[in-house]
Amino acid sequence: MTLTQNTAAPSRKSAGGVAVPKSLSISAVAVILLASIPLGYLVIRATGSGIAVAAEVIGREKTVTTLMTTISLALLVAFFALVIGLSSAWLIQRTNLPFSSLFLVLGTLALAVPSYVSTYAWIALIPNFTGFAAAVLILTLTTAPYVLLAAIAALRRIDATQEESARALGLGPTQVAKRVIWPQSRPTLLAAVLLVLLYVLSDFGAVSLLRVDTFTRVVHTMYKATYDRSAAAVVAMVLVLLAAVLIYAEQRARGRAVAAKSGLGTIRTATKIDIGNKKYVAVAYLFVLSAASIGLPIYVLVTRFIAVSNDLDISKLVSAAAATVTAALAGALLAMLFAIPLGLLAARYKSKVSTIAESAILVTHALPGVVIGLALVALGSKLGFLYQTLPLLAFAYAVLFLAKAVGSVRTSFARVPRVFDDISHSLGNSNWQTIRKVTIPIAAPGVITGFLLVFLTAMKELPATLMLRPTGFDTLATEIWAATAISQYGKAAPYALLLVLIAALPTYLLSRPDRAQVDQSRENVGL
Repeated sequence: MTLTQNTAAPSRKSAGGVAVPKSLSISAVAVILLASIPLGYLVIRATGSGIAVAAEVIGREKTVTTLMTTISLALLVAFFALVIGLSSAWLIQRTNLPFSSLFLVLGTLALAVPSYVSTYAWIALIPNFTGFAAAVLILTLTTAPYVLLAAIAALRRIDATQEESARALGLGPTQVAKRVIWPQSRPTLLAAVLLVLLYVLSDFGAVSLLRVDTFTRVVHTMYKATYDRSAAAVVAMVLVLLAAVLIYAEQRARGRAVAAKSGLGTIRTATKIDIGNKKYVAVAYLFVLSAASIGLPIYVLVTRFIAVSNDLDISKLVSAAAATVTAALAGALLAMLFAIPLGLLAARYKSKVSTIAESAILVTHALPGVVIGLALVALGSKLGFLYQTLPLLAFAYAVLFLAKAVGSVRTSFARVPRVFDDISHSLGNSNWQTIRKVTIPIAAPGVITGFLLVFLTAMKELPATLMLRPTGFDTLATEIWAATAISQYGKAAPYALLLVLIAALPTYLLSRPDRAQVDQSRENVGL
């Protein structure tokens, strides 16, 4: 059916006075309801045995200890990632550091190494590498690149004229940083810190291999060890609430973004600072970071791969790679199908529905993979035709990464000049015709970028894949997990190396420095 101005369903007015297509609102509500299924099931399951039982589970010493461990790990990793990311960004962007472009590329490529692959490499090299301190190190190395890229983007968007004016008024370096640089960098950096915190809360592979009892590991253990999963649902809800509190706190702390430019013309970047002989110390510092985050994993993977290459089962490796791409592709396509109406509504039609949609997206963003897996395993077991099927796994990916998809889609649609809408309407096109003929084609590159982002993230997802994959459907991530869980590190090397290689180039293309924007980290988080 072709939607024309005469056949289009009645529209409601948005806050800006623009008519909201009714079919768009219905589509957005349908997506929200679908995405809320895992959370709704968890709430029902967690409260099904009564509030008293749920309170007893929450009050257990094990639960309290796990809560303290999880919070401590998240805060420590966020602190160290912020220190490393900020210092690295300042050295690369604001000083005459040798090989600055190389260090930025290395920092970007570190995003292609999942935490469980990095953990595998360190354990393979140092067998006794376990415990809380080891988890802090691994997760810091894994998440610091998010802060690095966010800080680089923020520094590049600050007009040097503002800093020069502040110094001309007698402000010192500390005051300039406090009054000029920080206010403009705050939204981006806080979003990056939130991303780090949520990453730590949702991490399963690293903490499991390092034997650190955070909520993700405890929930998975409870899921595997007992048929009564009500207690697991209660603990999972605590994890969700903790993530929701962090998201709310970041929203309040971020405040409104400060304009990064005053006046007309292009932004003038700040002159690089000559740090003299200290640049050699800076190079050594960044070299150690790069070696620890990407050099050591690549070295271990390559050497272990060479050692087992004669016994390598090529057909099994290819099968795992194909399964990884297939599942991630299906999940990414479904995520973008869900994200387009939500992103379009949030970007072009501010209304009550769009406000509710944004809040719902934040809630789904607080759902780690192990929580999604727990909910959909139980739901799928009641619907036999869906249990352990590829569509259910794809749906899990879509819900898990919906916020990322919506963030990219919303930003892409928001950047389409509204004057194009006015021109289209003046030519007699309806809202839907304008969306189809004007908005979507212009926003397509950004939508494709969002698709690639979800696709890459889904390839590395571990807990949801372990819990929901069809029988015999082994991905690169699950093969790595199966081998490392029984200390067969040589066997895991080919799968880990292939996963990193598949993710490396697209990761660089998505995060390359020349595309960095002030809101890049917020788009990646999906906020």
